[in-house]
Amino acid sequence: MAEQKKLLEVKNLRTSFFTHVGEVKAVRDVSFHLDRGEILGIVGESGSGKSVTCMSVMRLLQDPGRIIGGEVLYEGEDLVKKTEKEMQKIRGEKISMVFQDPMTAMNPVFTVGNQMVELIRQHRKMSKQEAHDLAVKMLGLVGIPSPEERMKNYPHEFSGGMRQRAMIAMALSCDPDLLIADEPTTALDVTIQAQVLDLMKELQQKTGTAIILITHDLGVIAETCRRVIVMYGGMILESGTVEEIFHQPANPYTLGLLGSVPNPEKSRERLEPIPGSPPDLIRPPKGCPFCYRCRYAMNKCVEEVPPLFELSETHQSRCWLLHPDAPKVGAFEREGR
Repeated sequence: MAEQKKLLEVKNLRTSFFTHVGEVKAVRDVSFHLDRGEILGIVGESGSGKSVTCMSVMRLLQDPGRIIGGEVLYEGEDLVKKTEKEMQKIRGEKISMVFQDPMTAMNPVFTVGNQMVELIRQHRKMSKQEAHDLAVKMLGLVGIPSPEERMKNYPHEFSGGMRQRAMIAMALSCDPDLLIADEPTTALDVTIQAQVLDLMKELQQKTGTAIILITHDLGVIAETCRRVIVMYGGMILESGTVEEIFHQPANPYTLGLLGSVPNPEKSRERLEPIPGSPPDLIRPPKGCPFCYRCRYAMNKCVEEVPPLFELSETHQSRCWLLHPDAPKVGAFEREGR
């Protein structure tokens, strides 16, 4: 029965960019699944492979980017093997994406209404009037005032928050099974950010759409998601439920992320930045991608990539400190580690 719940299953995905200076191994052996109606968070620093993973799922990689291995199973069908024509039907109709910058994602020379009507008619058999009425309804649903009038506006006439809402309305107008939201609140102030997140949760509950939320903001993850994937250096270093990741982190990188976020309950404690820089993915480390920034690193970490250790049915972590023979150090001295 569990297999039938899976809407999306990514298996051993590898994506590279073939540049004049060498192969950038942006996504390295990434595997995860998404259940129907679930909100899954993908978190990590810039350059960790979050966005490239989801662009690979959507098959929106531009040259010199290429999927070089793995499977992307959507309802059991491998999207990697689909033609571009087949993917055009799937995008929007089955899987929609809200891009990081709504200003560049919308065409500046067409009205918002024009773009929404065109998108709806491309994927749904509707007359122009029916598509127009649906677009107005969707703009109203995402909280844009006077939606009928706003249909006549150009993107530059919308504020940042309204543009982001319009992008969500466009993404949901074809009633997709999956919405991928890439940093949907990055450019917004805190108040608008909270409104957009509440809106996404509300729409998910109303429509049953599954959501993949890409962000570097752990606060957004805690408030919105059920499960979390922590990425670094093109790999998944830890995955688990929100409770497991926040209260039982089992990877030094996850600990570092949590330590660098302000905690209102510990306002007197200093924030601890993660020292060093992300790895060069043209020449990625031979072992764990985090080994050169990790305070617990051992020789084994430098020499060999650790496997994903199973900590529970929902919790996995890629760290040699979880091996039964590993020394118990620091945060890993807790019972069960």
